[in-house]
Amino acid sequence: MSIHYPHKSSKKKLKDSMHRFGKSLEKCDGFIAGYVLEDENSNKVIGKVHWESKEKMMANIHIAAEAVKNDDFIAWENAPPEVYYLHEV
Repeated sequence: MSIHYPHKSSKKKLKDSMHRFGKSLEKCDGFIAGYVLEDENSNKVIGKVHWESKEKMMANIHIAAEAVKNDDFIAWENAPPEVYYLHEV
């Protein structure tokens, strides 16, 4: 899961990038689902990707990184995103 802090003027570019990130993973082994969510109160945009396992995520995440490698996140965001690797307890 990632929490992003976009500039209001760049929010659409960031969301488009996040959708490309998720779309690039759809045929990967172990991919379950990907979501781009927006908090209506804080301007934050959240990316959430579900995998069968951390191992399958690690084996495939380079595909998504490649899909967005030319995107200018530094210009689009107020701060670096918070990134979490969550698991069920």
